[in-house]
Amino acid sequence: MIFKKINATLKYVTESINVITMITLTLALFTGVIARYVFSYSIPEIEVIRKFCIMWLVFMGSAIAIKEKQHLEIDIFTEYLSKRLAKIKEVIVYILTLAGVIILLFIGLAAFDAGLNRTELVSISFLPFRPSLTYYYSAFLIGSIFMLYFHLLNFKDIWRDGPNEVNKE
Repeated sequence: MIFKKINATLKYVTESINVITMITLTLALFTGVIARYVFSYSIPEIEVIRKFCIMWLVFMGSAIAIKEKQHLEIDIFTEYLSKRLAKIKEVIVYILTLAGVIILLFIGLAAFDAGLNRTELVSISFLPFRPSLTYYYSAFLIGSIFMLYFHLLNFKDIWRDGPNEVNKE
């Protein structure tokens, strides 16, 4: 019961982050276009917001794709394989995806550490200092953690009857 509640909360958090960043990205890009083409004025902070939103959309969107088993699928020959061979293929894909997510997790740790020591190149007019790049690079780490969690959560689905079943929760 509590496990299902944690899963639902994490899925909600992931989807909420994506919705918020998508809305923010849309508003930032719209504001940038209006400012540039209507008022002939460029807002450099828009670039910072755009990069931030894209990073978070990619990594949290990947976490959702892994949760829904839509991220990596190899089904070119599945219909021609026996159930046993299709299950073996599914296990191999699961292991390869797990390896990829673990590699992303290590890259996320390194990127987060690198972000602590680097600052934004574009000065932000309302801040007296250039902010750390940790807010960009934390998308690697947090997104990878969510991907790993959701991928491990999908482990139980490997042992179901048919291959390639999508969790319909």
